[in-house]
Amino acid sequence: MKKDYSISLNKPGQDLLKHMSIHFDRHRTDHSALLNPRRGRTGFTLLELIIATSILSIIALLIYPAYRASSRSYQLSVVQSNLQQNTRIGMKKMVKELEAGMVVIPKESDDAKGEGTINYGYDDTSPCKVAFYLWNKTSGNDKVALYAALPTLNTEPMDPAFSTEGEEPLLYVRKYNSSLSDPEWSDPEPLVLSDVKVTQLNFIMGGDNQDEILIALELAQEGPLKEWRTYRITSAAKLGAR
Repeated sequence: MKKDYSISLNKPGQDLLKHMSIHFDRHRTDHSALLNPRRGRTGFTLLELIIATSILSIIALLIYPAYRASSRSYQLSVVQSNLQQNTRIGMKKMVKELEAGMVVIPKESDDAKGEGTINYGYDDTSPCKVAFYLWNKTSGNDKVALYAALPTLNTEPMDPAFSTEGEEPLLYVRKYNSSLSDPEWSDPEPLVLSDVKVTQLNFIMGGDNQDEILIALELAQEGPLKEWRTYRITSAAKLGAR
């Protein structure tokens, strides 16, 4: 006959067994927490933050020189592009005006005189200015003067490295209108932007009839490292070519 060895517990025994099981599970959970202290914890320790900050600082130090060089290269390209654009525009305008001219006015002529002691006539010893008659006088403009001058109308060009504030040399054009009741030269009209400076402007006469002019124009602008960048071009114009 098969015997039954199962144990039958009464109600108090079942409660005691259940209490022991809960206590054992709680003890096992606390023991696991002691073995793995990071479990159930959020955030960073001070040491971790110091290490992360140090790594980021090293990366920034490695990247900054390349970024700075790239930024300066970009700024320099902007300066060079601005110089080239202004030089070409200024030259194009001067050639256009000269090709509408008839005869260059010499410095000794009364027609070359402007306000006060200003003289726009051509002088090969100071070829930074030139005045000439126009073929077409129906527009009312009988004469045109091209020159590099200071705002004080000093006709001598100045190196921008030695210029003082308020004395930036610019490239100008002025026109004489004889149809007015009181004929006078017009106000200066800049041919280039104010953020560039004229370091050289030469009108060189050529040919037997003095009807060809070689123009040399150089502009300068301050670069990203506070150094002056320059751009120079030359072109030829034939009086009355239009």
